[in-house]
Amino acid sequence: MPERISLRQLDYFVAAAEAGTMTGAAQRLYVSQSAVSAGIGELEHQLGVQLLIRAKAKGLTLTTAGLVRITP
Repeated sequence: MPERISLRQLDYFVAAAEAGTMTGAAQRLYVSQSAVSAGIGELEHQLGVQLLIRAKAKGLTLTTAGLVRITP
């Protein structure tokens, strides 16, 4: 049975994408940076795709898989 994706993992991903850094996401969510990083890593593992490119001193960039477009 596949693992379930948690709302917490999705929160971490959205906050990281909006903040542009794991540290910024952690500050917004009042959790540790390592918790955000681990949660997103687990999400990527469960989905089987890389959602974010992590570049030290440059922050985060969404991959094509990490981009979601919502249209009305």
